[in-house]
Amino acid sequence: MSGLIEDIQTMAMLHFAIIVTVFGVLTCYCFYLIWRNFHRARVIEDTPTALVRSAPQGYIELEGAGKTLSGKPIVAPLTKTSCVWYRFKIEKEKHSSRSGSNWSDVESGNSETPFLFYDATGECLVDPRKAEVTAGVKKVWYGSTKWPGVHEEKGFFGELVGTRYRYTEERIDGRELYILGWFDTVRSTDTSVSAEVSALLKRWKQDQAVLLQRFDKDDSGSIDDGEWQAARQQAQRQVITDRAARSTQAGTNVIRASHRDRYPFLISAKPQFLLASRYRRHALYTLLASLAGTGFLAWLLVVRF
Repeated sequence: MSGLIEDIQTMAMLHFAIIVTVFGVLTCYCFYLIWRNFHRARVIEDTPTALVRSAPQGYIELEGAGKTLSGKPIVAPLTKTSCVWYRFKIEKEKHSSRSGSNWSDVESGNSETPFLFYDATGECLVDPRKAEVTAGVKKVWYGSTKWPGVHEEKGFFGELVGTRYRYTEERIDGRELYILGWFDTVRSTDTSVSAEVSALLKRWKQDQAVLLQRFDKDDSGSIDDGEWQAARQQAQRQVITDRAARSTQAGTNVIRASHRDRYPFLISAKPQFLLASRYRRHALYTLLASLAGTGFLAWLLVVRF
């Protein structure tokens, strides 16, 4: 201990400042995590559970189950298991004379494919992008190929040395689902008329032959300003007619991220009381870490000065 104190007292001021800065940033981050985890626990506990049929627009909580969209299966890439959401990671073991054995990421990813949530009253689309997901199933296993179950030709030397991989896969099967997020009813007429007109004109321009046949009245082989104005007016009339027909169609309910940290987007295969307890535990752990970091910084400053 005396040797450590002497090293702190004699080290260069720049090195000491770097150490203090690093631990200061980590301690501040731990304080932020206290608020973040505690806030999520309180939001889960304080937000009333809604039903899909009567859910208000805005930030809501839902409990029910999930299933994939018709014709759009979701399959976890490592186990080839059907699910509504997955996350996976492939790691490769590396050996070093200094640090011994360690694992480095080779490939990872998670599902961003929308799926359906449903309860006793109805269903809505779930956009899982940017969600904090708590999976219901987690599996970790090992193998000698990059992708499990896939044979790779390694040659004699490769077979002799061998390579070890670690696979991690998390899944939500959909039998039980808790979601906290931003609920919207999306209609096909939510976009502006001008945006739809521009998109329609863009599609027309992709087929120049048809465009010329319809609007090149003087057979010049090109669309002049007057003819283009006529095309724009025709596109506007078509869009207005199409929107009138679509206005009678029911909208699609979607729950997604709100893009605000005060409104976290949570998807969980575990019940809400277990999820809230988990966030409270994490808040306690980060509180202890921040207290330890603060104490260490104070000790560094006392020893140095």
